[in-house]
Amino acid sequence: MNNETILSIHVAPDRDNCLYQAGETASLTVSAESPDGVPVREGVLHLRLDNYGERVYEERDVDLAKEPAVALAVSRATPGFARLTVESRTPGIAVAENPGNAAGTYRFGVAFSPEDIRPAAPFPDDFAAFWQSAVRKLDETVPVDARVEAVPEKSEGPCRYFRVRFASFGGRHVYGWLSVPKAPGRHPVRVSVPGAGIGEHGTCVEPDRINLTMNVHSYRQPEGDTPEAAAERQRLYEEQDRIFAAPNGVPRYCQSGIHKSREDYFYYASLLGINRAVDWLAGRPECDLSSFSYSGTSQGGGFGLMLTALNRHFTRSCIFVPAITDLLGSKIEDRQSGWPGIIASQAPENKAAAERWAPYYDGANFARLIQCPIRFVVGFCDMACPPHAVYAAYNVCASRDKGIVHGLGMGHWVSERFYRELDDWLRQRS
Repeated sequence: MNNETILSIHVAPDRDNCLYQAGETASLTVSAESPDGVPVREGVLHLRLDNYGERVYEERDVDLAKEPAVALAVSRATPGFARLTVESRTPGIAVAENPGNAAGTYRFGVAFSPEDIRPAAPFPDDFAAFWQSAVRKLDETVPVDARVEAVPEKSEGPCRYFRVRFASFGGRHVYGWLSVPKAPGRHPVRVSVPGAGIGEHGTCVEPDRINLTMNVHSYRQPEGDTPEAAAERQRLYEEQDRIFAAPNGVPRYCQSGIHKSREDYFYYASLLGINRAVDWLAGRPECDLSSFSYSGTSQGGGFGLMLTALNRHFTRSCIFVPAITDLLGSKIEDRQSGWPGIIASQAPENKAAAERWAPYYDGANFARLIQCPIRFVVGFCDMACPPHAVYAAYNVCASRDKGIVHGLGMGHWVSERFYRELDDWLRQRS
């Protein structure tokens, strides 16, 4: 245990919704409080206002004894976001981070004409044709090889529970989990892909809805909550990086192969395999095709844009703080590119090729093809999936029924309230 004093940072914008037009000035008042709400007048804070890139609007240290309430002003001439970062410069005093941000760091964001943000990546002329051809080629050349394995110990309640597996290109398979209500008749469907990381070793069990969770990884996910199962999941996860990332000179699987071709990128086989899993599920007699929804966060949000664009079975989609959007964002005003940083991660000699192929995976380009009702959630101070990248996809989304929920003061995290309210929306029929 340590004896640090923890400061709660309070930021008061002059507009509660944190929305401004480009060229307007946002005024922020920053103060520090104890956990019980008492104003703090000791310690030094470091404040930095930037544009989610290299442009710094203001940066300075503030002595709370002399300036307990700090007035800041920031303006952008172009559409985008400004980001405030607050950290402690006094030993023994720490800043309480807001959800989804690094320990000891508080962040806050304000928007300037976010509805006018546009993607940095071009929309390739053959984008739709390329993906339509890829789906068709997989179906014509690689057997589905669907494997459905019952899990009896998880099928004792209201649902039957299964492991599933489907074949994709390159001898790879995608793996997931399926729960199907035992009650007779057709049931609503929810499909999801997990956020980045080790993946899911199970799926939701709901007595009134079919749930399919598909991992992007190329290995069978060990089940169970034992230390042995957790260790094996970690081993397989790290082995995947050794197989796919290391030979391509990048740190992670999600960055590998993009410099070679569209087809060599890791997500190519993952996406097409999961897409055929969705088709397989839609063909099951238990599915109510009038309520066939998608929900995903971060990496799963990015895959949601891809799948909702490629697969016409989806009737509604919720995209939470999506990754894999605005992949060339740093080419505009030095703004931050969306996760997984597939250009920055490449060796210098591979960057140009990666930039050529990255637009074929940019969530903003998939969003241009989406027709079903869709909702986005954006964190105004998200460091992993920055808000301008989310808005770049939202603004070009072709759906006539779209909406975006603002997470003010929200980093790479989603409140349970947002999940709950949007799940209620997903259950509605269009």
